[in-house]
Amino acid sequence: MAQEENVKRIEEAKKLSKDQPAKAEQIYKDILSKPPGSNDKAVRDFENALMGLGELYRDHKRTQDLATLIQQTRDVLTSFARAKTAKLVRQLLDLFTAIPNTVDTQVSVTKSCIDWAVSQRQGFLRQSLEVRLVGLYMQKQSYYDALTLINTLLKELKRLDDKLVLVEVQLLESRVYHALGNVPKGRAALTSARTSAASVYCPPLLQAGLDMQSGQLHAEDSDFNTAFSYFIEAMEGYHSQDEPVKATSALQYMLLCKIMLNLKDDVDQLMTSKQALKYAGKNLDAMKAVARAHSNRSLEEYEQALHNYRYELGSDRFIASHLRRLYDSMLEQNLIKVIEPFSRVEISHVAQMVGLDVQQVERKLSQMILDRVIIGVLDQGAGVLMVYEESERDKGYDAALDTIDKLGNVVDVLYANQASLLE
Repeated sequence: MAQEENVKRIEEAKKLSKDQPAKAEQIYKDILSKPPGSNDKAVRDFENALMGLGELYRDHKRTQDLATLIQQTRDVLTSFARAKTAKLVRQLLDLFTAIPNTVDTQVSVTKSCIDWAVSQRQGFLRQSLEVRLVGLYMQKQSYYDALTLINTLLKELKRLDDKLVLVEVQLLESRVYHALGNVPKGRAALTSARTSAASVYCPPLLQAGLDMQSGQLHAEDSDFNTAFSYFIEAMEGYHSQDEPVKATSALQYMLLCKIMLNLKDDVDQLMTSKQALKYAGKNLDAMKAVARAHSNRSLEEYEQALHNYRYELGSDRFIASHLRRLYDSMLEQNLIKVIEPFSRVEISHVAQMVGLDVQQVERKLSQMILDRVIIGVLDQGAGVLMVYEESERDKGYDAALDTIDKLGNVVDVLYANQASLLE
């Protein structure tokens, strides 16, 4: 009877959770205040009440209460089977992800749970929590802490030969190195992850993560065609697993590849595809605005798109870095187009033509001169750029250097002969 009553009370609490959260909270706490015992139905009611209270805290963004709940109920969970305990702890920690700006709280609670798992000698739970902690360190951009923990985990996982978790950790390692700008090490870690994944069944979400990372590393080498094919695989993987946020990111990356390849028709075709219609929103509108500005070769439109969609384009580091590269390329093309008819031109006139600040244009022109994109001199006193014709290399100099080199060889041989005669 008491169990049936608990089931009814849990259902009542779920209905009250939106309108009367205080009353729902009290019902959940009453059920959780009594030990669950060893009966399966009583244990199930305890689980439902625990998750119900956790979801209530999540929906009302009560971060501290959720953290306290996890810490208080851990001791009760020790009476459950180890697999069930690990599952409940992970589910409770997952509730934090729906609450914004809770990374620091998640780190402290996860560390506390790791210490508890060590004290309870729950090795597999500790490993899964440490993998979660690496992901949180990445969100905080604490890459040194992430790498330190990854190195410890890799040694342990290789010894245990736990391939699936090993793939996950190696993928995280690749992401950390990529974020630090160390692409060769990121590629090496990804290769190791793919090698480990070949000998074990890889869940669709993890496979999509591997494809996404492969695409990003190929894009860093400007191999956008190969990157595009990986992003398609990643997008289909996330789509099949109902992960709209990650699927939208993969679709954004696909559009970015086509923009970088200057394929405006392909961008338009992608924007009318069924995937684009399903995941339509400001993220895709931002990529469309960038594609339009790039197609029109308009820096003004490009800057307007970056301003209007600064969150959508600036929050993703991968997109932001490639858009900076694209902006530099567009600026170079526009400057070359403006200065092409001139042998001597005022910098202020060039700045007016491209619609940018004089100092910005001067800085870019000096960079282009150093990179030998244009051959010329900046006269900052007069505020002018003097452009020279690229003169052909005089072949006479090459012939003279070749002759001197051969004469040097002859002198060396004569010296060696004379030295042998003197001996």
